[in-house]
Amino acid sequence: MLRIAPLMLAAGLATGPAALAYAEVDVSLKGSRASMLRQNEIAKQEAFSFLRTPTQVHNYVDFGYLVQLEGNDDYDVIAGYPFARDVVRAFVERLAQGYREACGERLVVTSLTRPADRQPGNASALSVHPAGMAVDLRVSGVAACREWLSVELLRLETMGLLDATLERRPPHYHVAVFPVPYGEYDAIQSVAEAESERLAQEMAAIEARLALALLELRPEQVEMPLRTTLIVRLASVVALLFLPLSIQA
Repeated sequence: MLRIAPLMLAAGLATGPAALAYAEVDVSLKGSRASMLRQNEIAKQEAFSFLRTPTQVHNYVDFGYLVQLEGNDDYDVIAGYPFARDVVRAFVERLAQGYREACGERLVVTSLTRPADRQPGNASALSVHPAGMAVDLRVSGVAACREWLSVELLRLETMGLLDATLERRPPHYHVAVFPVPYGEYDAIQSVAEAESERLAQEMAAIEARLALALLELRPEQVEMPLRTTLIVRLASVVALLFLPLSIQA
């Protein structure tokens, strides 16, 4: 997967509510009251409702305010209410793809939107789970997986895209996704990946045409230096591939 360098996000994405409070919160997985206050304030600035009952959660799904996370080859969902804001689903799917590529196991989502009357006893009054803006992730028993996930969450937190906390009771990663900054980040990544795929397809076409061109070499051409022959053929194939683009321009 193609990745975008963090420096463009530091200048371009952290301009919303997350950026306004960012300087007041340390980047770490330890969590703090300041980070909870920031999460809660961002949810309010986004005008997210804090849902109180399961009925309200299902109504918000029907209205399209929450989307279902169904899981795929990269992640499983065992949450009681498998729904969240669409930006949370985008975050989970992107994170899970990198997680599985890095350590070979599925990411496990243990909680998403939780109505206030279904919050555990140790939940913070500032929790954004009722707003659909948070996701809890299982802590892997594999050290390499824990390390990769911790480093990746800290990287995204440093970029001002989310708040992540490693909770101890029970062990899990709590992640609040900041809708505007992460939404912009995801859009940039998606464009970059599409461009990377397009270039890969073009290179595959070049290689295929080059292979066909080499098959057409006449016996007397074999005596030419191989490097020169390949360069000549490759240049002609590249010109042929991009000729339609120049004509359209």
